[in-house]
Amino acid sequence: MHAVLTAANPMVRFIGSDNMQQNRELFSVWLQTLPKWEQTTTPYLFLHTPDIAQAPELVDALWQALQAAVPSVGSAPTIPQQSSLF
Repeated sequence: MHAVLTAANPMVRFIGSDNMQQNRELFSVWLQTLPKWEQTTTPYLFLHTPDIAQAPELVDALWQALQAAVPSVGSAPTIPQQSSLF
């Protein structure tokens, strides 16, 4: 991956797979890049999975490492649970 900083508010859209171990490996590049960018910019990070159903699991899988790399990101967001369809 080759990331180029082109704005004061760069946007990163990480579209992971349904394989959380693979996502951790692929996201490791961003764990090196985001702290550098944060020194001079305000990056925005969006986490997705192909069908969006695993997005909460993706956040759970990546947040601890993200918080260690970028402490200012704070605690993981609270993800509401749907109680039922009807």
